[in-house]
Amino acid sequence: MANKYFRKALIPAATTETVILEVPAANTAIVRSLRVTNTGSSPTDISVTQYVDGVMTGNSLQKERPLGAKTTQDVFNGVPCVLEAGDELKITASSADVHFYLSYIEVDRT
Repeated sequence: MANKYFRKALIPAATTETVILEVPAANTAIVRSLRVTNTGSSPTDISVTQYVDGVMTGNSLQKERPLGAKTTQDVFNGVPCVLEAGDELKITASSADVHFYLSYIEVDRT
């Protein structure tokens, strides 16, 4: 088993649920941090949802949480989030001024 460290940055279109992470087959992902920055001059709402492999209904990890103008927060607040093979992490913001930065570890289970 090998551990691989990754980062992803994404600025999704406003109100569009977007995949920021899909865990590959035979892997587990441990999300360490999801930093969210509102670069705009107005407050916005953010949502983060986990979808289990093959299940259409998501688990809300953050639901329309307000994020003030020119502020940053960590969605997981230092608490790891474990995702299994095929799971997806999707993000949504009510404005296009929101930057997401994801840090995670992938564990290869083969």
